[in-house]
Amino acid sequence: MELDRFDKQILEILTHEDLNLNELSERINLSVSSVHRRIKHLIENNIMSGLKRDLNYQKLGFSLHVLLQVSLSRHDTDIFAKFLEELENIPEVISAFLVTGQSADFIVEVIARDMENYSEILLKRIGKIEHVVALHSSFVIKEYKVFNCSGLLSKL
Repeated sequence: MELDRFDKQILEILTHEDLNLNELSERINLSVSSVHRRIKHLIENNIMSGLKRDLNYQKLGFSLHVLLQVSLSRHDTDIFAKFLEELENIPEVISAFLVTGQSADFIVEVIARDMENYSEILLKRIGKIEHVVALHSSFVIKEYKVFNCSGLLSKL
């Protein structure tokens, strides 16, 4: 899909700000219906996944944010699928990445209320999933949003 300047403006603005359609429309000087149609087109073409709002998990009571490296006993698509299916049953898991170049097979992003809650998630739920052989936790101290969409979009 070829992106024009309006599509690029929409993507750039939405990666940095949380605007409604009216505000976005005013910002790029297009009608609300045109902005809506363009966003719908970007979603249908899998360029963006929707107007999802980022949640502030800390304000919701989840003080721990963890990047958990998980190693599985074998590299097999069925084992990976079963592992991901099990993760979907753990509401504190907010994303998972199949990775290479690490000692782990997956990096799993987990939120927890406190260390006791995280210990329960780690040892009694994720650690009990079949084929999990190693777990390594890295605790997020601070998250920085550094995605420079305008620099990326200028290369298109």
